[in-house]
Amino acid sequence: MKKSVFHIIVLTICIAVTVFSARKDEVTVLLIPREDSALRVGMDIANRYPTLLLSYKIGVNGAVSLHGWSGIEWVNVSLEDYHSGNFFRTGPDSCLLIEETGKPVPESILPPEEWCVSAYAITTTEVRPLLHLVGQYYDFKYKDWNWFSDNYELPMEAINPEGLNVSWYHKRLTENLSKRDAIVAEDLKFWRAIRYPKTEQPAQENPIIENSEDTVVEEEPSSEISEQPIENPLTNAVPEAVILGAGNAETVTPALETE
Repeated sequence: MKKSVFHIIVLTICIAVTVFSARKDEVTVLLIPREDSALRVGMDIANRYPTLLLSYKIGVNGAVSLHGWSGIEWVNVSLEDYHSGNFFRTGPDSCLLIEETGKPVPESILPPEEWCVSAYAITTTEVRPLLHLVGQYYDFKYKDWNWFSDNYELPMEAINPEGLNVSWYHKRLTENLSKRDAIVAEDLKFWRAIRYPKTEQPAQENPIIENSEDTVVEEEPSSEISEQPIENPLTNAVPEAVILGAGNAETVTPALETE
């Protein structure tokens, strides 16, 4: 990869023909800590939704290292390019920031309001609540919830306790409502709004959660998921079906070496 790519990264967001969610026409900048479990979730999301996927690492004295996912490798994004918005071609509609529990990120990592008017945070990297809240944010359809449930080996009711976009023919007769409510209440402590759009006023303290039980879902039952991969936002190449975690990514990809 040419050296110039490490200074200005042009991100082209191309979404597949398949309709995935209500956010299918929105671009989200997804900031995730450089740890294995969070990176896996981030890359799975980026393969399904128009996403500017960035990983971050906080070093000594709050120094920040940023890298962008090309679909094949991680490439360096300087803080200067990040703050000025020179690393993308299509600006994001919002930011979703994932923080490690008890480790709030420094102000320097928050996206500037000039190119990202709204920003939200999930303050845990524990996989189950992370999938629950990310799924709420992206408004997963049933097939998405089902895919994440199968691939992460977690029960549907554990990552989607509200039954969001789950029709009556998908629901179990033994659904435990009290357990569902306890999961929702517990996970909401990990959600916070950093910045709302000026035209948007929060209807409630935790606007991410909606009551989906009154929603009529017309989706037909299906056990198969037919998906087309989202093109690589950096090189327009189809992403390889490879998961690179925090450790092996840094050893395999020269772009991940800490400066």
